[in-house]
Amino acid sequence: MELCFSFLCRSSMGMIAVYQRALSAIRNVKAILGGVQKGSDVELEQKYKASIGEIERKLSDIFSRLNDIHVVSYLGRDLCLVKTRWGGHVVVPAYNVDVAVGIIRDGIHEPWTTRLVRESLKFGDVYVNVGANFGYYTSLGGIIVGDEGRVFSFEANPTVFAVLLKTIMYAGIPNRTTAFNRAVYSTTGSTMGFSFDYQFAGGGHLEFFGRESSDILDTFWSAATIPHVLDDNGKWIPSKGIMNSFETRTVALDDVLGDAKVNLLHCDVESAEPYVIHGARRTIRNSPHLRIIFEWSSYNFNVGSDEYRSMVKGMWDFLTEEGFFIRRLFPMTHPDGAIDLSPKLSYAEFIAGEHGDYLATRHDH
Repeated sequence: MELCFSFLCRSSMGMIAVYQRALSAIRNVKAILGGVQKGSDVELEQKYKASIGEIERKLSDIFSRLNDIHVVSYLGRDLCLVKTRWGGHVVVPAYNVDVAVGIIRDGIHEPWTTRLVRESLKFGDVYVNVGANFGYYTSLGGIIVGDEGRVFSFEANPTVFAVLLKTIMYAGIPNRTTAFNRAVYSTTGSTMGFSFDYQFAGGGHLEFFGRESSDILDTFWSAATIPHVLDDNGKWIPSKGIMNSFETRTVALDDVLGDAKVNLLHCDVESAEPYVIHGARRTIRNSPHLRIIFEWSSYNFNVGSDEYRSMVKGMWDFLTEEGFFIRRLFPMTHPDGAIDLSPKLSYAEFIAGEHGDYLATRHDH
């Protein structure tokens, strides 16, 4: 509670500061325009133009500061409701320290990907969010596509799915959102293992490389569990998690999307992207204006099985045949919020690519 309350106070103080600036600007308007009253016609016109310019600069500063404000409220049971910097609402658990950190602290998660999603969707579009987590991008997409659009949101982890449902309700988008507690895969109806760490729920994943469950009863960071994430010298090893495992059912996108023409397919499923694409081939073929944002890392390709590498090559070949090219989204934004994409990648460049988000678009879009 203390964490969330402190951010609420900071946001409130920020709003007070902005309102004080607005009041000061309004008081200055009279003084600015008052100085226009005296002088020749030419002088009056010049003073008037200068005064209007100064007022516009002050108002622009006020509006930009208002856009940067986010508010965090504590809901109880370790949950926080965040009004983001882009105006939507997301529910996040305070114990999470990967996805939730940026949302709670900054009011925005992955600013570069947030910008790309905003540029890729418009009112009335169809958005598919695979690996929706707590619903940050589901909320963002739902606000953009509006009542005329549709959102399909998939999250395999039932613990996280419960938070996703709260986000959908607080975001005010249940009328346009269909949510599935399933792992999106190449086929429907399979049962697969899934592992996650509560603290790093954003990294939850299908168990491609074997079972990862822990015999620890309390799987949250505490005095009793911290030794499990330390080395023999007591140093924290960030890659060591307190893992939970469960079995999940799979679903292929082609089996649930029907004839929907998708505008944006957004995947963050920790190396399972080739399987998602394989199970969405009909949908991809039937969606002429489709863009695909997906996470990729050469590490998974290098440590994966021959079968996994074959699936990656199959994904690349299929997307190439469908007229797509792939570029990397650089994890940065410019002062004006603009983002950068790499030139289109060759297959060799792609499989050696750094961890991050990538964009697939057709040549004519």
